Amino acid sequence: MLDPVGALAFEMHAGKGVFAVLLGSGISRTAKIPTGWDITLDLVRQIAALRNEDAGTDPAAWYTAATGKAPDYSALLDQLATTPTLRQKLIHPYIEPSADERARGEKLPTAAHRAIAQLMASGYIRVALTTNFDQLLEQALAEAGARPTVIASADQAVGALPLVHAGLTIVKLHGDYLDTRIRNTAGELATYEPALDKLLDEVLDQFGLIVCGWSAEWDTALKAALERAPSRRFPTVWAARGAPAAAAQSLIQHRGARLAPIDGADHFFDALAEKVKAIETLRQPHPLSADLAVAMLKEYILDPRHAIRLHDLLNGELGRAAARISELKLDTHTWSLEIFAKHVTLYQSAIAPILPVAFAAGRWGSVEQAGPWVEFISSIVRRRREGTGGSARLVDLRGLPATLTMYAFGLGAVIGKRLVSIGRIVGTVEDFSFGHLALGDGLNVSTVITDGGGDAFKALPEYQNKQLPQSEFIADVLRPLVKSEFRDDEPFDAALARLELALALGYVERVGDGGGWVPPGRFALRHKRRDALIAEWDADHKARGLGCDACVIAALRKAPEFAHAKTFYGERVRFL
Repeated sequence: MLDPVGALAFEMHAGKGVFAVLLGSGISRTAKIPTGWDITLDLVRQIAALRNEDAGTDPAAWYTAATGKAPDYSALLDQLATTPTLRQKLIHPYIEPSADERARGEKLPTAAHRAIAQLMASGYIRVALTTNFDQLLEQALAEAGARPTVIASADQAVGALPLVHAGLTIVKLHGDYLDTRIRNTAGELATYEPALDKLLDEVLDQFGLIVCGWSAEWDTALKAALERAPSRRFPTVWAARGAPAAAAQSLIQHRGARLAPIDGADHFFDALAEKVKAIETLRQPHPLSADLAVAMLKEYILDPRHAIRLHDLLNGELGRAAARISELKLDTHTWSLEIFAKHVTLYQSAIAPILPVAFAAGRWGSVEQAGPWVEFISSIVRRRREGTGGSARLVDLRGLPATLTMYAFGLGAVIGKRLVSIGRIVGTVEDFSFGHLALGDGLNVSTVITDGGGDAFKALPEYQNKQLPQSEFIADVLRPLVKSEFRDDEPFDAALARLELALALGYVERVGDGGGWVPPGRFALRHKRRDALIAEWDADHKARGLGCDACVIAALRKAPEFAHAKTFYGERVRFL
């Protein structure tokens, strides 16, 4: 049985663009943005202070008694600031963060704003109705690279394009804080202008609705619009923290809405956006289709008569993999270990269908047939440099699909003893933005993330206590690929050890010892296997008259200083 958020995510994914959101003050609460009424009461306190009086604990009552009128936002502004420029300066501190507030993360877009912006930028939500007059949602959309149409008054509604042509739209039902016409009082909230009512009727008729952060207690005109909306073609989901108030409960029953209990707007929308993205990412070919692609590759790759069919097969499979990666519009600006872990999962899911094909290509293909894989891996590296910047680790992580593909192909080549094919890939030089490196060096799982890459993988819960989490991660990704080759882990571990050692030796020859550091691998922690591989390498080194480099052997055993390695696997491969 799906939870309410999961059910909504499936509906949203299936009906892309059919949902609108109705957002109340609860959305901006964690940003510490005051409501319009909060500002009004504070202005009353300022009026009282100007009269050398104390507004007490009930400023509204004080104002009514002193003036004979209920407090009105616009009227109060007129008293305190006589020009539009002065009025804007008076209101700015309520909405715009000071340096200290910005440092504390206050009055800035919240997780809810960013998640809604992500859903809007991805096309899942097209319209946002809001009673808030801050600009946090607009800021979050700007961060996501989207520019909405903003309607904050009746005259803007009159001149607006029909929603079907307008793209992303924010309707600020109570106005914008930069405009003194924002609605606050009961009288102002009792009715809307005809143009605004017409726009509301259009939204409520043509879109499903997700309501969050709105109590429905005071906004009479908005309640009336919901009550008169005739259409029920799309669902209404009412997200509420605790039991809805009486007014909200009445609307829920009237519209046949589904109640979604939440812990808060931030958690609700963040979870919704993540579930929608997961459904989108995991919308992959059925596993049987990956098996079919592998079977077709095995049939075509060994027979030159099928060269065209092989080209078409790889062109299609690699093209679909590239499209899945390109669709991952991930925010690289906000760093946390949790976000890093989410990005790893999404990249891994996007590349997973192609990994069995890469393994089979390395296992059975010739060096000449490695060309499409070189280009595919290189294209990911080139795309890694594109787009916006942000956290170095999250930007670097864009290369992870290339790393996984390189390792899958390389493991197949080690098992198939087609080692020159590995050299074709890992020796290809690409621009990694911080320098030109061979793919085998820049995409090594220990170097693909330049800022403490190995430690970053400890963000994944299952690897947080591993000595070499990045190597264990690679092992777990690759292990399912060899299920048809080996019955147990020992041959797999041996093959992966050879691949990791080869990449480490190649790194030393091409990059140098890095001040005593080389890319580590699981083989270094298993002394018996490590020493056997070193002995094999040393024997090969001596057999070809290259002599013994004791410094290199010491490094392999202890992982301190590395000097320079010349070859491994003898003359069969020259990529190291």
